[in-house]
Amino acid sequence: MKRIVLVEFPPSGGLFQFALQLGEALAKDGDRVDVVTGPSPELDSRVSGCRVRSILPTWHPTAGAGAPEWWRKARRAVRGVQHALAWLILIGYLAATRPDIVAWSSWRFPVDGWGVRVVRRLLPRATLVLVAHEPRPLVEQPGHDGMYKASAATRGALAGAYAVLDVVYVLGDSAKQVVTEVWPTTATVRVMPHGDEGIFAGAELPEVSCTQPVALVFGTITNYKGIDTLCAAWPAVRARVPTAQLVIAGALSADVDENGLRNEVAGLDGAELHAGYIPVAEVSSLFARARCVVLPYKRSSQSGVAHLAHTLGRPVVASRVGDIPSVVIDGVSGLLVDPEDPVSLAAAVVRLLTDQDYAHGLGREGCRALADRASWDQVAAAFRAGLPERTPPD
Repeated sequence: MKRIVLVEFPPSGGLFQFALQLGEALAKDGDRVDVVTGPSPELDSRVSGCRVRSILPTWHPTAGAGAPEWWRKARRAVRGVQHALAWLILIGYLAATRPDIVAWSSWRFPVDGWGVRVVRRLLPRATLVLVAHEPRPLVEQPGHDGMYKASAATRGALAGAYAVLDVVYVLGDSAKQVVTEVWPTTATVRVMPHGDEGIFAGAELPEVSCTQPVALVFGTITNYKGIDTLCAAWPAVRARVPTAQLVIAGALSADVDENGLRNEVAGLDGAELHAGYIPVAEVSSLFARARCVVLPYKRSSQSGVAHLAHTLGRPVVASRVGDIPSVVIDGVSGLLVDPEDPVSLAAAVVRLLTDQDYAHGLGREGCRALADRASWDQVAAAFRAGLPERTPPD
């Protein structure tokens, strides 16, 4: 039995859900797991031996999303202080509990890099782990060029954190290549599966073959996810399928012009926007309507939404970027298109909206394949397999 701490600063959203499900799977096999997070977590553990510890003064990812820009700018300074305080509390907690393994899922700021190095000094025999969902920190604020943070302070601090890690887990070979090329780490870099999204399963969903021609975009709406490409493609979809409906549902990232997006969607026939965080209990009802799920990403290392779609038996139309092709198998569990190609995107969406049986078969195969290769028991086994046999010496 090992004592494991999974650190997830935001208490809701995809990374928190991943950490919780991983923690539950590890606890089922006898480890003692604490998921350390912020206030009012959206979910609690369903497994004894895994606890959600709400001790950090952080915030929900979409809190205050509708605030005016002047307030957002002022709030950034406040949140910077909160995040630094969260690290102080975390370090105190780790000093008191002395876990065998400490794992993070994302680093975004220089203080993250500095904090990891303090933990290394504090716990020289512990195994330090990063589950690198996105190996490079994303730009999340408007007015910045590029999709990744490029400041020297951020890069230098995070490079120092990578240098003291023992294991880096990634969710695909493309992400593994990014880690080895971008960061100066001597840690073992291991690929492990993402896991299903059974935590969202509610009432039994109708079969895809029983759905209307509805395409769903789900998850946080941010610029790199290519909503503009889908909006450009949608008139061609409606021309071929006059009854087609498009549902875009999710919280808006700070880099999205909310008024511009609302106006763009309002100008599309058959399209509707549900802006705001979708609670876990309401997710399955959105997917129940959908014949297919669309991920028109411009870039991405992977997508938890693809796993969610497959968990719920929905086929996926996705961009051929990052490690998505290893999850959405073209012609098997979905259709792949080139990024920022509205013509190809429209054709793929039309194919699934007009052929219920084909869409049904893809959705069923995605669900089956996910169950075969990416149960949380398999994820936990891969996590354990990547750990060093002995803790590092002083």
